[in-house]
Amino acid sequence: MENHKLKFSVDSALLRELGEKLVESVHLALVELVKNAYDADATMVEVTFSQNENGENQIVIIDDGTGMNFQDVEKYWMRIATTQKTQNDVSPIYGRPRTGAKGIGRFSCRRLGNKLNLITMGTEKGGQRGRQCIVQKTQVEFAWDNFPPGTDVTTIECPGRRETVPTADTGTTLIITMDPERENEWSTRGYGWLKRQLAVLAANRGTRRPEFEEDPGFNIYLFAPQLEEGIKDLRTEMFNAGWGTLKAFINKNNQAVCELDALGIGTKSHVSRKTFDALHDVSLELGILIDKKEHLRDKRVLSLGNLKDILGRWGGVQVRYRGFRVYPYGDDDWLNIDRDRGLRRPSPRGELFAFAQTLKGINPRRALLNMVSMRSYVGSVEIGPNASGFEMKASREGFVESPALRQLKEFTRYAIDWATIYYEFYLKSKQKKESALARAEFEEITNETVDQDSLIESAIQYIQQEVDIVTKELPPLEKKEKERALFSAAKVIKTQYQADKRELMQLRLMASTSILLLVFSHEVRSLLALLGEGTSGLQTLAEQESIENRAWIRQLSEEFEDTKERFQDLLGLTSLIGVDSRDGKPKQLTLRRRVERSIRVFELIIKRYSIKIDIVRIPDTIITTSLSEAELMVVLINPISNSIKSVIAGGSDRRIAIAAKRFDGLTKVHISDSGLGLDPENFDKVFEPFVSDPHRLLYSKFEDEIEDDIKHIVGAGSGLGLSIIKEILEARGGEVRFIEPHPNWKCTLEILAS
Repeated sequence: MENHKLKFSVDSALLRELGEKLVESVHLALVELVKNAYDADATMVEVTFSQNENGENQIVIIDDGTGMNFQDVEKYWMRIATTQKTQNDVSPIYGRPRTGAKGIGRFSCRRLGNKLNLITMGTEKGGQRGRQCIVQKTQVEFAWDNFPPGTDVTTIECPGRRETVPTADTGTTLIITMDPERENEWSTRGYGWLKRQLAVLAANRGTRRPEFEEDPGFNIYLFAPQLEEGIKDLRTEMFNAGWGTLKAFINKNNQAVCELDALGIGTKSHVSRKTFDALHDVSLELGILIDKKEHLRDKRVLSLGNLKDILGRWGGVQVRYRGFRVYPYGDDDWLNIDRDRGLRRPSPRGELFAFAQTLKGINPRRALLNMVSMRSYVGSVEIGPNASGFEMKASREGFVESPALRQLKEFTRYAIDWATIYYEFYLKSKQKKESALARAEFEEITNETVDQDSLIESAIQYIQQEVDIVTKELPPLEKKEKERALFSAAKVIKTQYQADKRELMQLRLMASTSILLLVFSHEVRSLLALLGEGTSGLQTLAEQESIENRAWIRQLSEEFEDTKERFQDLLGLTSLIGVDSRDGKPKQLTLRRRVERSIRVFELIIKRYSIKIDIVRIPDTIITTSLSEAELMVVLINPISNSIKSVIAGGSDRRIAIAAKRFDGLTKVHISDSGLGLDPENFDKVFEPFVSDPHRLLYSKFEDEIEDDIKHIVGAGSGLGLSIIKEILEARGGEVRFIEPHPNWKCTLEILAS
C-alpha cells in the first residue's frame, strides 16, 4: 500500500459560479466596489461609464483610499477567500464600520465585465494615506476568459508589475471592460437602485471616532452618459431629492438672503429686513429630508428605507470653519429646533410672523407647528476665511460665546424658520387640493352637488346610509354596537366642525373691527374739535359772568378739558392698533411712561372702585427695544384690564402692583393683583384662543359688581387677549406666563421682553 497526501484544487468555473451566485446583478456588483473604496478610507470615488480606444464599453472606478501595496494584492486580492475584513471590522484610518461584503470584490469585477485592469497605489507598510510615505504602484491585468471551466485556477498566471514611487497619492483604479452579454442588464431603473444604495455612503459629511483620525466624509461622482446626462455629485443629488433644498448667505448689507427650492413650492427667495452686523463670509446649504414618501422629489435617489438610515447616521446641521468641521455642532440640538418642537412653539418671531401673514391659508400663529426635527436637516453652515469674531474654545469643542456666534445661530434659525413657513404653506395647499378632489369624487358618487357648508353633514349622512345597508344582515346586538360606534364618530366630527366654524366666525368679526376702528377714530376727532371749542367758549363766558357763577363755569371747563385729554389718549391708542400700525417697527420705549398711559385708559373705573395701582417698582430707566409702540401698549393694556376685572369680582381688597427690572439682558415685568386668582392647572390653558374664564367664576361675579354705565371700559372678554399677547411677545423673542404669586397676591403675570 502506498501513502499519498492529497490537495484540493479549484476549478476556474468557481469564479463565474460565485460571481453569479454572490453578486446577483451588475448594479449590486458596482455597489460592492464603491463600498470597497469606502472601507479603504477614501474621501471620494469616481465612477465613469465610457469607451476605450478599441471602442469597447468600460467602467472606470477611481478612489483616493489607502490602496494596496504588492504584498496586499498578493495576499488578499489574489486569494479567493480571506478573513481580512472579518478580523478588521473597521477601517484603519477613520475607523469606519466596514460596509463591503466579505471578499467578493474580485467576483464583482467578474460580474461586470470580461477584463479587469487593477492599478493600486499603497504605502510599503500598508493602511496609510498621502505623500508622507514611499508608495508602491502595483498593476495587474485579469482576462477572465483565460479562466475556462476545467482548468485549475491556481495554475493560471495574471501579468502584473510593481514599482516604487517616492512621492505619490494612494488610491485604487479599476478599469473593467464590460462583457457585451452584460451590457443590456444596465437600465435606468437599475441605475436608480444603484443611487439609492450609494446615497447612504455619500451622506457621510464627516465625523470623528475615538482613537482614529477625523473622517472628512465621502463623495461619490457618477458619469453614465447612456443612462443619465452629466456628472452627478451623489450628495448634491441626495439634497435635491428630499422635500426641499435651502441655501442662504449674508450679503454686503449684512442681510440674510434665503433661497428655497422645494416640492410644491418651486423656487422662492427672500431678503431679511433684519441685519446680522457681526457676520461676514457666512453661508449655508441644507437638504430638508422628510421621512414621508409623498414628500420626496426624486425617488430614484431617496426611498424611505435609505432615508431612515441617512437621517439616523448623518442628520443635523454641521458647522464648518475655514473648511474644517467644528464639533459638536451637528451632533446636538445647537439651534434649539427639537427643544422648540417639544415645547410646541408654533409661532415665528419678528418679521417672519409678518411674512407668514402674506401666505394665503397660513395661520401665522401656527406657522411653525409642523417644523421637522433637527435630524431632518442634512448639510452645513460654512464660515469662510474672511469671517471674524469666532474663537475656538480651548478644548476645541465649539466656539467661545460671542456676538458672531449668537448671530450665526439667529441667521441659521431664521433661514430654517422661513423655509418651515413655506413647508406649512405646502401642507395647507396640498390639503386643500386633496379636499377639493375628495369633494369632487364624493359628488360624482352621490350624483349631487354639495354645498361647502353642508359637506360634512352630507358625507356623514351618506356613510350612515351605506352602513345601514352593510349591517342589515348582522345580528341585532352587533348591529346596535356598530350603529352606536358610528353615531359617536359622527358626533365627534360634527362637534369639531362646528367649533372650527365658530372660531372662524369670531376671527372674521375681529378682522372687521379694523374698519369700525377707523370710523370711531374719525368721530372722536370731530368730538375733540367740539370739546376744544366748548372749552374756549366756557373760558370766555367765565370772564363775563358774575363771581358766583364764574367758579361753576370754570369747573365745567376743567371737566371738559379732562374729557378732551382722555379722548386724546384713546385716539392715540386707536392710531397705534389700527390699520396704519401694520408697519410699526420695534424701537426703544420707556416702560414706565407706557404703563402710566395704559392705566389712564381705565381712570374712570379705577376711581369709582377705589382700585390702588402701585407702579413705584418701575424704574424710570427701564426700557424695551424689541416691541413697537402699538405692541407694547397691547401687551400692557390687556393684563391691566384683566387685573381690574379680577379685583372688582374678588371683593373689597382691590390692589394691583406692576414691577419691572432688567434680568439676563431682558426686561422682566410682573403684574400682580389681589383678585380671584388663577389655579396653576390653568396657567397654560388661558393662553389658548377663546379661553377667557376656565372656571366660569370671573365674569359671573364681575357682572354682579360692575355698573352698567362703565362696563364697556374693560369689556366682557373675548378670550383672545392673552393669546394675542403671547404671539406678539414670542414673535419678538419674548415670553409671557403666569407664575406662583407672592403670598400677598392672588395672581402674577410675568412678561419678558428685550
